[in-house]
Amino acid sequence: MIYRMAGKNPSGRSTSGRRGAGRAPASAPSGGNGAKRAAHRPSRRDVVVEAAMHLYSMRSIEDVTVADIAAEAQMTSAAVYYHYPSKEEVLLGGLRIFAEQMLTQLRTEIDADPEASLGDVIISVLEWTDAHRAASLVYFVRSPGWSLSIEALRREVRLEMLAIFSAELRVRDRITSKAKQAAAATALSSLLEVSASSWLTEDVVLANLGRRRFSDEVRELAADIASV
Repeated sequence: MIYRMAGKNPSGRSTSGRRGAGRAPASAPSGGNGAKRAAHRPSRRDVVVEAAMHLYSMRSIEDVTVADIAAEAQMTSAAVYYHYPSKEEVLLGGLRIFAEQMLTQLRTEIDADPEASLGDVIISVLEWTDAHRAASLVYFVRSPGWSLSIEALRREVRLEMLAIFSAELRVRDRITSKAKQAAAATALSSLLEVSASSWLTEDVVLANLGRRRFSDEVRELAADIASV
């Protein structure tokens, strides 16, 4: 330990008044405890993604440029490229973040009420997308079929959904047949995706039914699926 406090040496005796005694203290090495370090600049990847998802939700993905994303994020194009090599990678990164959040929310809704129907769970997830509208629109409406990488991600998400729904169908609806579990879980996953698209775009189906009746129809369909 280096004794610097109050000008004392290791014996506790003051060195003040002994000017020139001993060797002069060496200057602190660069990066040592006495050196000031540059403040750490946090990554702005999340800022880039948020800006891009906002733009992708309002415009065609093809029409959005890296310069557009940079302007929305209030940074330079070079700063965007520092985090992502292309706008497609920004899109994929944003969709991956959203997918993880959505699956977490699905599990949260399932764990919150073991007695709730899977239709109620799906409606809760739809209502959750309202608070994540930009990313939800990009995931469910804008990006399907955009690239092989995105479709690979969507397949990963569907497989995870299938596993979640299959487990709940076994527990909540007492479906023991693996084949029936798989068929019902596939139908529930498709119901969530199709319902989300209508919910977010407020298409003709939703407009004609209204949100309350639309939700009731989704619950009824989910119940029919679970009763196979």
